[in-house]
Amino acid sequence: MLMEQKPMIIGAVHLPLYGAWDPRRSIGKIEEYVLANCGVFYNNGIRALYIQDENPETGPAAPETIALLSSLGRLLKKEYPELELGIVVEAHDPKASMAIATACGASFVRIKVFVGAMYKNAGILQGCGIETAKYRVALGSGVKIFADIHDRCGYPMQPQVPVEFDAQWAVRAGADALILTGMTYRQSLEYLDVCRNSGIRVPMVMGGSVTAENIREVLDHCQGAVVSSSLMLDAVPQGSLIRWDGKKIRRFMDIAEGKAVE
Repeated sequence: MLMEQKPMIIGAVHLPLYGAWDPRRSIGKIEEYVLANCGVFYNNGIRALYIQDENPETGPAAPETIALLSSLGRLLKKEYPELELGIVVEAHDPKASMAIATACGASFVRIKVFVGAMYKNAGILQGCGIETAKYRVALGSGVKIFADIHDRCGYPMQPQVPVEFDAQWAVRAGADALILTGMTYRQSLEYLDVCRNSGIRVPMVMGGSVTAENIREVLDHCQGAVVSSSLMLDAVPQGSLIRWDGKKIRRFMDIAEGKAVE
């Protein structure tokens, strides 16, 4: 079970552009890409990961996004039944994320603006925590909510509000776990410590700047981490769909689980 994993290490596989952003890319190629790269994570020890579309949207998720992620989720769960799968939608559309995850049998969603308000490239996005939790109840869904606190991809509209206040509001709104990411690695650690000292008891994970070299320190401050960029291949062979390095992933997990030294 995802919430019982120790440490809680979550891989991230970002999709290439598709649909209106790249009509030439076939669904078959995207399926190959997802199966290949998720397989690299899964077969080298990371048994929880999310897929995230990267198609920019200023409004709700596009129909092709909902259809594609639902289909990819079912494909992954069929190929890897024990995979703890997560869904992330680029659009600020919590209902789409929750509906996709519920339909395909995913374990969790990651919601980037759950409480407060963030200034991002699409403008000001309002927290959607209550809407997300309410829709989960309406669906009768067991999908877990991983809520970002101060996502690094934007700037909080209320920076004077202490981070622990946002974290407490997120938990009250229905978050099952929190993802904290400061503008720097050290700030992320500070956020984690402040929130834990404020009485937060749900699992917390670091959302960025995680590497094999610092994961043991990260785990001194929280239950886990989202990891992706530091595990990518240094160079992608021509014509290959693989973007992540199995040897890096295996080494990372050995260190995270205390089986190897940094």
